Formats: sequence, structure tokens, C-alpha cells
Amino acid sequence: MSGTFYAGNDVLNNLWQQTKHANPLNVESQSLTTEIDVDVAVVGGGFSGLSTAYHLAEYGLKVAVLEAAEIGAGASGRNVGLTNAGLWIMPEKTEQLLGASQGQKLNQLLIDAPLYVEQLINRHNIDCDFTRNGTLHLAHSKAAVNYLLARQRQLTAYGAKIEFIDRDCAYQKTRAKGYYGALLDHRAGKLQPLKYCQGLAQIAQRCGAKIYTDSAVLDIVKNNNQLVLTTAAGKVKADKVVLATNAYETHLNYAKALYTPLHYSQLATEPLTKMQREHCLPEDNGCWDSGLVMRSFRLDSESRLLLGTVGNIHRQNASGFKYWAKHVLGKTFPELGTLKYQYAWSGKIAKSHNNIPQLLQIDNNILQIMGYSGRGIAGATVAGKEIAEYLTDQKSSADLALPFNQAKIISFNQLRATVYELGSQISHLSDHLIR
Repeated sequence: MSGTFYAGNDVLNNLWQQTKHANPLNVESQSLTTEIDVDVAVVGGGFSGLSTAYHLAEYGLKVAVLEAAEIGAGASGRNVGLTNAGLWIMPEKTEQLLGASQGQKLNQLLIDAPLYVEQLINRHNIDCDFTRNGTLHLAHSKAAVNYLLARQRQLTAYGAKIEFIDRDCAYQKTRAKGYYGALLDHRAGKLQPLKYCQGLAQIAQRCGAKIYTDSAVLDIVKNNNQLVLTTAAGKVKADKVVLATNAYETHLNYAKALYTPLHYSQLATEPLTKMQREHCLPEDNGCWDSGLVMRSFRLDSESRLLLGTVGNIHRQNASGFKYWAKHVLGKTFPELGTLKYQYAWSGKIAKSHNNIPQLLQIDNNILQIMGYSGRGIAGATVAGKEIAEYLTDQKSSADLALPFNQAKIISFNQLRATVYELGSQISHLSDHLIR
């Protein structure tokens, strides 16, 4: 949902789209209009697809990326922009689900993933407004403190530089009222996600990858030993295919039964004044809380305050979302006063059955990666590296930290999505009474 939302005489759009780089690929048109041959075709121009393409091209393979719209048009250009470590589930739960050895490998990969993102940004001078001031996982209740302490213990066992800070310290860092402490992850940071996605496209292209936008893949068929991908105006013959569309699969139908689509929406204010900044995230940490229906807070590079939550915007003027935001920000940052919103947008999360990313072998020549469950930036970046190492025979399937899963078909996944959405909206209404 790209979303143009009207508030009075104001037009509200996706902040990341409005502040992205103008023309990162330095070409006027990238739509596929010919027939080409490559080693690997990647479907999807988001974090997963572009990281895969970059690493494959760096290893010397001939690669093409086919994106249905423009770079980062899906979740990669709509999320909060925090380079958080690990999964939503606890590390010990991952070990239970995958077995101790495989679970430990995956935990280590994803807990170290923010550092790899930072290394990639620094190595290639990716311009994406990156800062590493640490992220804060805020305890929304007294009971949540015990959850965060358990999470700290499990993450620290993997070398994560993470500490629990008490209520007073969390307030000093955020000036956010109503929280009981937080986990501070010193290795995580925040960035402009669409600029980062564009940066991945740039470095992939520099390594030789071909990137085609407005080139939706309509069909994939086998022709002798090759796969033929058809777009509206062209064809790609490939030895291997990587499907990296996540929750934005359009004409193809490989993944839709394997995840539950959830919406996450955000509002961005006008830039805060210097005085307002003293009362709102003065240390510039990216934050999210432990509530069942999560909230997120962060500032962008121009000191706009971004508030996010699970659930869709629904109306063109985002009236319900803004009404909720007025209550939440009024209680959380009461010194800010009246705020005006410049941007409002939403994106879709692909929630897998176990909140673990799903790497699937569709057949011998088609791989699929999906289901980050809201942890896409760092996770998708290292997943692309893993896929590239597998396809270039640097790693066997047994060596992969991200395992090949037998993904479960999620029964009634669209009904589940409706139930989640309804629950989110009810929670937003109840916030006026409870929080």
C-alpha cells in the first residue's frame, strides 16, 4: 500500500519515498525489453534480492534482478529502519524449534547481522543516514521487565553487547513516560531503509548485476536445463532463480500460503524544534516496546518524529491512526505539545508460522526466501550472503546458518490476517483506557 493520505489541505506520503535518492542507478529506464541469459535471476528488488544479487555478482556470477515496481517498493522501503539483532522469538526457542546446533548457528548469524550491515555501509560508503547510537527495547509494563532480562541473558550468551537499563535511565535516554526499563543494544542502529535498499542496488550494479524495474515476472517455466522468466516485454533465461518477494508476490504464487500478511503503519511529524528535541529521544536511539501490539519511536535525519504500530491506516486521511497517535504521543512525550504530521504510510510484513525466515528449495533450480516476520533489514542482508555462498558452492546446505525449512502452509492465513488486524485496531481503541 503506497498510500497518499489527506489531512486537511496536506498530502501525506511515505517519508522514505519522499526523501530517497533521486536516481541511484544513473540510468533513465531499467525496464526489461529484451531477452537475456544469466546464471541467476533474482525476483524482487528489496533487501533480500539485492543482497543476494550483490554477493553473487561479487563472486563473479552473471545476475539479473527483476522488480515489479521500483527498488524498495515493498516492505524494504516502508519499514521503521532499525538494524536490530536476532529474531522476535527468544534464542532458546530457536534452538528448540531447529535443534541445538542449527538453532545456535542461526542465532549467531542474526545476532551478528547488524555489524555486517554496518561493515557493508562503511566498505561501500552507502549513503543511507546510518547512525549507531544503539536501539532500545522498552518494557511497557512491570511484568515485561522479567521478559527483557531473560532476553538479555540469552542474547548476551551469543556475544551481543546488550544491557538492561532501569526505568530512570530509560527515561533519561528517551524522555518517554510510561516505561519501566529497556534493553540497550549497543551494536544496533537506524537508517533510512529505502536509501539503504538503493545503496544495495548500486553496489550490486557496480559488481556487474543487471537491475530491471517495472519488470514483473509473469511466469516461470522450464525449458530443457534452463528456467525462462517472462515479463511483459522481455524474457530471462537462467540456470537458477531466487524468489525474494516476501509479502509482495504479485503474479507468481509460490509463497502466499506460507505466511500471514500483517500491516505496520507509521506517521512522521514535521521536524521537531531544538526545544522539542530536548524532550524527545535526546540521544537519538531507535525504540520499540514490548506491547503485544507493538509501538515504535524514532527520529529521522531531519528530526522528524516517527511513530509506528501494528495495523493498517485504512482511511485516506489516516484519521483513526492520527487520533490514536495524538493520545499516545500526548502521554508518552507530553512536553512536545501539538504535532503536525507530514507523512503517513503502511507496509506488509510476512509472518512465518514460527517467526523464523523460511529458506525453501522449490526445486533443484529455484530457491525462495521469505517470512522475516518484521526483522528484515539485518536479517535479509545476511540471508542474501548465505544464499550467494550456497549457490556458488562455498557452503553446502548443511553448512548454512539459515536452514532449508519445510515451511508450513498456514491454514486460513487471510482470515488470520483479518483477526490480527481487528485485534490491533481494538488494542488501539483500548489504549485510550489502559495506556
